[in-house]
Amino acid sequence: MTAPLYSRIEETLLDRIRRDYRAGQLLPTQKELAAEFGTSLITVKRALDEIARKGYLRSTRGRGTVVVRPVVPDDRRGLSSWTDSMTGLGRQPRTASCEISTRIPPPEVARALGMKARERSVVVRRLRTLDGDPLCLMRNELPLALAPSLPREGLTEESLYGWLKRRCALAPHRADEEVEARRPLPAEVRALGPETRIVMVVRRHTWLEDGRPLELAEMTAPAHRYRYRVEIMRAP
Repeated sequence: MTAPLYSRIEETLLDRIRRDYRAGQLLPTQKELAAEFGTSLITVKRALDEIARKGYLRSTRGRGTVVVRPVVPDDRRGLSSWTDSMTGLGRQPRTASCEISTRIPPPEVARALGMKARERSVVVRRLRTLDGDPLCLMRNELPLALAPSLPREGLTEESLYGWLKRRCALAPHRADEEVEARRPLPAEVRALGPETRIVMVVRRHTWLEDGRPLELAEMTAPAHRYRYRVEIMRAP
């Protein structure tokens, strides 16, 4: 069954916005879009309304239709992977790039991971996208002894936690997190987009159920696009 015309226009424009437009740029007028697609203003308006509902457009009096980037809510009520959190929102998380290496970590990292001197760790660096847009940089470091085949097998679209459960029968049991806001590094601006002025950095230290450290993780995302919410309950 053929999709309605407004839906096809929406899909075309949304792909164009993600690929060719930066936040703050103006779309052509509704009249210009109607002429381009050979349809009515009503059909174009419905397509634009659907895109605005998804958070990619905002109508501004005196300016027109402005491209924006939607704020991504990350509501944490338990210990889960970023992939699972985003999938639970009905979004499409992907891995744009992935680098895996090993190293002998500095003493403070080795202590945090419960490693002996000269033991090697594995470091996973990824650029993650959401619905096609670059959203965050991730860095995970864990003892190589816990996941010896990870450098060889690599990660594609599977989450690190999913891979650890499937290949190593390991699952995170508890974690400490801290959140920091700071100015981005030049490499972060190149990866996350030129409109990135402040980044939010979430650092996580994770342990297994038996008390062994599992990983040190760091997620860096544009602060204007990411909302991190944690549910807090009063201690008994």
